[in-house]
Amino acid sequence: PPGMGKTTALKFLPGRTLVLDVDRTTRVLKDCKNIDLDKVDNIDTWKNWEKVVLDLSKNYVGKYDNVAVDNISELERCLLSDLGSQGKNMGVPSIGNYQQMQFRLVNSLRYLKNLDSNIIMTAWEMTDSYTTAEGQQFNRSYPQLNLKILNNIAGLCDVVGKLAINKDGERGFILAPTNSYFAKNQLDDRKHCLQHELIPGGDET
Repeated sequence: PPGMGKTTALKFLPGRTLVLDVDRTTRVLKDCKNIDLDKVDNIDTWKNWEKVVLDLSKNYVGKYDNVAVDNISELERCLLSDLGSQGKNMGVPSIGNYQQMQFRLVNSLRYLKNLDSNIIMTAWEMTDSYTTAEGQQFNRSYPQLNLKILNNIAGLCDVVGKLAINKDGERGFILAPTNSYFAKNQLDDRKHCLQHELIPGGDET
């Protein structure tokens, strides 16, 4: 959820990090010497995002240890809003605009995965009610993305984690799926970790 510390978690990434600021919440990172900030245009987003991705693919392969998109939920909304503003329905996106956005986001992630960097994407959280085959009901949390591309985006990621606060008041990530949490970890056998432990080598300070 907003305010849990998703953006702050980026300061713990080891090495040099580029943060692509979509939702304008990166003030908490401005004094971090290992982080470069670049604002994504959140008005003329369709053309600007294409430019950003192509520029990274052409000029920044291997330049950063980590490239972070903060956040992909807002990027999705900005792309749709921009497309809607170009249409004839008083700013409301059409069905075709949703399909354009879906392909652009998935293709963007494919491009970013060729940067020879860790690709980190923050997202807001949405919930729904889920019923198992046995009739048990659970409240399920997962990244706020269009449902038609949620599995595609998550499938292209090695790790999907839910940021949470443990009983000791420490922030960390849930990395193992349950009936209540959408998560996965294909890199190792950890089921959870603290913020600075997400990528080994992160600094606690």
